[in-house]
Amino acid sequence: MALDAWILSAPLRVLRQEDHPYRETTLATLGRHELGLCRRATTSGPGCELFLDGRSIFLPGAPAPERAWFELCRELGYEPARHWDWDPALILFQQVVPALASDWHEAPLALTSQGVPEGVLSLAELRQTFAEAVAALRRELSGPVGAKVVETFEWLPLRAVVFHDDMQLPLDFEGTGPGGRVSLWLGIHHERPVILEGQSPAASGRRWTTGNLEARDPSEAFLAAAGLDPEPPKGFEATLQAALDRLCHWMEAPLDAYRRTYPVGISWHHGRRERLLGRTIVDVRAGDPPRLILDDGTEVAIDPEPVPFWEHGGI
Repeated sequence: MALDAWILSAPLRVLRQEDHPYRETTLATLGRHELGLCRRATTSGPGCELFLDGRSIFLPGAPAPERAWFELCRELGYEPARHWDWDPALILFQQVVPALASDWHEAPLALTSQGVPEGVLSLAELRQTFAEAVAALRRELSGPVGAKVVETFEWLPLRAVVFHDDMQLPLDFEGTGPGGRVSLWLGIHHERPVILEGQSPAASGRRWTTGNLEARDPSEAFLAAAGLDPEPPKGFEATLQAALDRLCHWMEAPLDAYRRTYPVGISWHHGRRERLLGRTIVDVRAGDPPRLILDDGTEVAIDPEPVPFWEHGGI
């Protein structure tokens, strides 16, 4: 795998492999952590068990890896808003496990068309559900305005789901108590996403809102993000809102199921301060404005002519 495709900020280094026709084991390090992959017989047939720092984190049949894997992904720089189309499950089964089992005689796990073991919920399945919901809109909406709304959503696939967890907030999956904030990121370019904000578990009576309008009306924001003509036809905004409500309602049950696979209390939302804190400047790119390049690839624009201190009342 190309190094620039590796999501986590630490490399995986294989320490030892036991390569036998019917029993393979791989030990490796990932940053300061130890990983192990061992073939196991399961009730459904051959499979593998994954270990992190000596503790089992996945056996076939589980809906998701254990909490320790999510915490490691957070520790090693995974950010759903930056690493579109990936989540901890996909990182584990599409990147880490293939690297661990690269010399095995047989594939360690049987994977579905979504690239994960049977029964595991991942972002890939949620993205497919959203695409199916958009396809259903094309059958429901008629006329040129409806066609324009559907075209807009076809150019805005679901790319990320970000849970804004609070350590002090207990989530109620029975629908009678508080839910947690969640945002859905739609778009084709990182620079122009549309961010939908809501609750998961879903809160009754709460509507999803668009969270990054920056003083623009929703129609302009959606069309700009989709790369379409920014001049909407008459009636577009009302049809867009109705379609948005329909899509979000369609997504609530799958999103709640996906939410259950995530450990509660790990916040996946990174504010600007969190993204920059502790990073190292590795390059400077000339331009207007100049930009600092950080060690994780983030670009930070700088003011080439900072205002003197005395203009702010300093000495």
